[in-house]
Amino acid sequence: MIAMRNTVEKLTRYAWLHALVLALVGVWFLLAPMSVYHVVKYVLLGGLLLLALAAFIDAMRAQRGTLESQSALWRGGGLLVGALVVSVMLRPALALLPVVIGLMLVVYGISRIITARDRQVYVNVSPFPTILYGLVVAICGFVLLFNPFRSIMALLQVVGVMLIVMGILELVDALRGRRK
Repeated sequence: MIAMRNTVEKLTRYAWLHALVLALVGVWFLLAPMSVYHVVKYVLLGGLLLLALAAFIDAMRAQRGTLESQSALWRGGGLLVGALVVSVMLRPALALLPVVIGLMLVVYGISRIITARDRQVYVNVSPFPTILYGLVVAICGFVLLFNPFRSIMALLQVVGVMLIVMGILELVDALRGRRK
């Protein structure tokens, strides 16, 4: 019981930081959606190129003609081709982003609704705000799932607003939990 209490205290201790990060990322998504797209693109490309470079270094270090050398060369070449595909096909692949984010928000909202009673500590405190919050998040997830906006930038701005709201509500929840 004491270990569980310590774990809960550790989680709630940094809940304000989680809420602040959510809100700040939401502001970034809202104000500069194109920069979010570019950052994601360059992080993906940079990661793939670094992995390809590491594979080529492994190939140079291995004895020439060995299976290890050949597999490292193939891995590096595959990663370079992957980086090329990402640079060319990222915009079309982002068309799947609304579906992925929508599904995640639907699952998150439903889990908040389901756990609203479990999170209720006092009998006289209503779980209604948590249920309402979960319902709003789930509805936003369904809206994003069916993507009426047809624009990734508008989608990123909507996600930004939702992240800001989620950050504020997480902060309120953390402050309420700290008073207990």
